[in-house]
Amino acid sequence: METAKRARCEACCFLVEQCVCPWIPHLSTKLQVLILQDPKEAKHAKNTVSLLSLALPSVVCLSISSHDEMKALLSQKDRTAWKLVFPCEDAVPIESSTSTKKADVEGLILIDATWRKAKKLYLTEPILREFGAVSFAQPPLGRYTIRKSPNEHALSTLEACAYAIEQVTGENMQPLRVFMAAAQEWQWRQQPLNHRHKNES
Repeated sequence: METAKRARCEACCFLVEQCVCPWIPHLSTKLQVLILQDPKEAKHAKNTVSLLSLALPSVVCLSISSHDEMKALLSQKDRTAWKLVFPCEDAVPIESSTSTKKADVEGLILIDATWRKAKKLYLTEPILREFGAVSFAQPPLGRYTIRKSPNEHALSTLEACAYAIEQVTGENMQPLRVFMAAAQEWQWRQQPLNHRHKNES
């Protein structure tokens, strides 16, 4: 049984002292979203998929360790109507897609992992390469400052999802970013700024 100090909020599932319920926006999108998540990311306290799922309950998150389940789920998706958000060599800039092509998009697939693991998954799972890939030509600046990023345009999974939805549907996902910023400041409020990236890989 958890002690009171380690008790979790029944609504957001974060530790009570890190509860983010006051900032959760209630959003929806016409797109379906599937997140393929590295198990290590799921355990990472600074991962944004948990925040994304709170704000967009329709998001489906599946562990990449569930290999057979992942393949079965992907095999059910229409290859022409689902897009993989991944900067591979053949990826089409999402900003340049025509309105007609965007209207045909039914869902988005995102990989929640380090770049090395995401690339390995893409290269070792042929079914992923059956989906048309989209990339970001003009991504916004990343605001998830509590994790080290390779560059200023590197986005968290939440930010990448928000931007992709906006580009495809025109729906306003800014409340997702506001929620993320509020949550990160609240949850890491006692941690000195110069320590926030310590030991990040």
